[in-house]
Amino acid sequence: MHDLDSALEVIRARDDTAAKHAHALWHVMRSTAAHPTKVTRYDVQQMVWSTLPQAHASPAGEGAFDDLHETCESFAELLDLLGHTAYARLCRARTTHEILDAAGDERRHRELVAAAWRASGVLPPDTPILTWSDRGGPVESALHAAAGRLLEEAVEAGTLPADGSGEELRVGLVMRLLTSPEADGDDTWFVKLLDERLDAWTRGQGSQTRRELMVRLRPEVRRAPESDGAELPALTFLLSECRGAGARLTGSGYLPTALVTALAELMPTCRELVILGRSESQWPPVKLLREMATDFGLTVRNGTRLQLTSRGAALVDDQDTLLMTVGERLMSLDRTALGVIEEVVLAALLLEDRMAPSRIFEKVAYVLAEEGWSSTDGTDYGPTHAAEVGGWFLRRLRVLDALDADWTARRVGLTPAGRSIARWGLRARVLFRHRADDSSPRPFAP
Repeated sequence: MHDLDSALEVIRARDDTAAKHAHALWHVMRSTAAHPTKVTRYDVQQMVWSTLPQAHASPAGEGAFDDLHETCESFAELLDLLGHTAYARLCRARTTHEILDAAGDERRHRELVAAAWRASGVLPPDTPILTWSDRGGPVESALHAAAGRLLEEAVEAGTLPADGSGEELRVGLVMRLLTSPEADGDDTWFVKLLDERLDAWTRGQGSQTRRELMVRLRPEVRRAPESDGAELPALTFLLSECRGAGARLTGSGYLPTALVTALAELMPTCRELVILGRSESQWPPVKLLREMATDFGLTVRNGTRLQLTSRGAALVDDQDTLLMTVGERLMSLDRTALGVIEEVVLAALLLEDRMAPSRIFEKVAYVLAEEGWSSTDGTDYGPTHAAEVGGWFLRRLRVLDALDADWTARRVGLTPAGRSIARWGLRARVLFRHRADDSSPRPFAP
C-alpha cells in the first residue's frame, strides 16, 4: 500500500495529467472530509457523484476535464493505491458512470444522484426536529457528513442494513448526533445548526421590511415555544369525536348535525354568524376546520366515517404537541410567495398585541414588492394580492381559535394558542425544508 506521494508518482509515471486530476480531487475531498483522517464512503460519493460532475458542468469550470470518466478512473486508481479498494470500486461502478454521463442534464443528474444516495446506506435521514437542506451552511454540511460517517460505521459493524432500510435506527443515530453537545461549548450541535439557519433566515431575500421583522423575532424563534396551558378547543373536540370507529358522516359526506352544532357553539368565529340551519355546508368555519384537520394529517375519511390518523390519535390528548404540529403544518415550507406572506402575517401579529388587518396586509405588500415576487405571467403581486392571501391565512387562524377579533374585525390579535402556533410555524420555516411524509398539495396556491 502506498502513501499519497508514492501513489501519485505511480500514476504520474503513466500520465501526468491523470496524476494532477487525481491529486486535485483528493485535495478537495479531504478539505471537506467527514473525518479528520479517515476516508469515508460519504466523502467519495460526494466527490464523484456531485462535486466532480457539477464542477465540470458549471459555467466557470465548463470543460475542465477532457473526459469525466477518465478523471474518475484516475481518482479510483489513487484510492486503490492508497488501500481504499471498496471506494475505488464505487468510482468504477455502473451507477457512477451513469451519473457522470448525466452531468450536462441537471434534472437527470439530480434524479440519479438522489436515487444513488438513497441506495447507498449512508444518506442521513430527515429527523423530527429538522430536514436537511441541499444548500446548507458550513455547520450543516459538516453535520451531514458526520452523520453519513456514523451511518457507514454502523453498517460496517452490522447494526444497520447496508441497503438504506432500517429508517428508525438511522433517525435515532442522527438524533443522537444532533442532540450531543458541541466540542467547545454548552450548546448542542442542533442549536449550532439552528443558529446558522437563523442567520440565513433573518437575512431573507433582500427585503428590508422583512429583515426588520425577523431580526426582532429571532430570540422567540430560537427558543422552543411553551404552550402555557393554551388549547384548541374546537379542533380537540373534533378529534375526540373521531376516535375509535370515527364520526359517522351523512349521506352527502358531511359531519353529523349534532357534531356541527357542538362545534359551532365552541368556535368564536361561528358566534359572529347568523345562520339558519344545522348542516356542515351551512357553517363555513366548521367546514374549514374539518378540512384543516385533514390537511394537517390528523383525520382521514374512510367510507362513511371520519377517522383519526395515527398522528391524530397520538395528539388528541396532548395539547402541547398538538399546538406544535398545527403550527408546523399550518405553514407552507416551500420558498414561495405564500410562505413569505404567512411569515410576515405571523411576525406582525407576534410583535403587536392587536392591529388592523389592513396594516398587516400593507407589510405583506411591502415585502412582496421589495423581494420582487410576481405571478406566473410576470405580473407583480400588489396590495390586492397581499390582502387576498393574507385574509385567507387570517381566516384559517381565526377558525382554529388562534386569532382573536372584535366583532367588527377591525383589530385582530393572537390568542395564547395562536402565539404558540405562530412561533412553532416560524420555527418550522427555519428548520424544515420539506415534508418528507406529505405529498399532498397545499389548499391555496397563489
